[in-house]
Amino acid sequence: MNNIHSVTDKALFDALSQPRVTTNELRDLYLERGILVSKATDKKELAKNFSKFSHDFHLHQKIAAIFGGFLRREKNTSVLVKNEISRDVMLEAADQLKKELESQDDLCHVIADKNIIRIHITYLSTNYGKSDFCQVEKKTAVFEIEKQDLGYSIRRPDNDQAKVYESNLLKHVEKLCNEVESENNFDLNLDEISLSNIDDAEKRTEFFTRLINGLEGFTLHDVTDAYVYHPKPKVIEEEDGDTDSGVHISKASLKGEGVLKSEELTSLYQRGFYIWKIRWKVLEQNGDPDMYEFEAQFSDPLDFTGFSYISRGYKKYKGAGEYNKNASPLSDNRELYFKRLIESTARSIIDNINEEYE
Repeated sequence: MNNIHSVTDKALFDALSQPRVTTNELRDLYLERGILVSKATDKKELAKNFSKFSHDFHLHQKIAAIFGGFLRREKNTSVLVKNEISRDVMLEAADQLKKELESQDDLCHVIADKNIIRIHITYLSTNYGKSDFCQVEKKTAVFEIEKQDLGYSIRRPDNDQAKVYESNLLKHVEKLCNEVESENNFDLNLDEISLSNIDDAEKRTEFFTRLINGLEGFTLHDVTDAYVYHPKPKVIEEEDGDTDSGVHISKASLKGEGVLKSEELTSLYQRGFYIWKIRWKVLEQNGDPDMYEFEAQFSDPLDFTGFSYISRGYKKYKGAGEYNKNASPLSDNRELYFKRLIESTARSIIDNINEEYE
């Protein structure tokens, strides 16, 4: 069920009092009921009085749309399908997923160009843990199926619903490939960016230090955020053999400038912590040294799986060592360029670390 089931007067007041609802939008709600309000009336007073009115489903939907209109950018993640599969099969699988989603009243479009098949999915996400008017949120998931030297890279938003869509897409791919294979024993060979096989703290931190320094054509400028993790021992034994639950700090974060060079981070390394999430800035080497900012992480810091990343925009170089104050979003082409660059760099680092660790 994707509709709000119950809204109290208190919930309505709380929603109308939030910054997302502007005073002008509140006045419009009054005007729809034939009531004129003064510009001098305080917003809290407007919200308080309006919440006393009778309210129905249509009003709830209108207010919920205000909250659902703010789309938060999500991190990207990808999986590499290391099989020889024809483009026609991938396109047919995308079309089958489209039919499946449309039968569930979701909106889906499949767009294919020379190298990439894009699947645009619009769906409603329900979270009853949020306040009443934020329980239903309209989201858009864009899948990018891109041909690689061996197989395909499937790129998607890093959330649970997109993961379900990806799983269904792969089922369609596998089914179609089995129909083509005469022996009917086709299995997908999936490769994710992960270091789950290596629990060495230094190697896991090394993955991120190589990543932030290894983007070709760019120079590391600074690390502003570093999140570290220290797995909790299953059993802590004292000298006398008794088990001591003790105090254990599993996560810590450092923010500021020059985080990687800080004594605090060095101290955490010495205690067995390793980086699982990082935010950094790089400068372009060719032409004007525009500044780009990125964030990358493993969503499961214990197993070091679920790699995802996101661009945080860029600041244009003004000259004389100065940059624009506010960051600008990347163009679609530039966004795709960095997606490819971060993924290829991360996969190369994983391969190198695995070779060195053997």
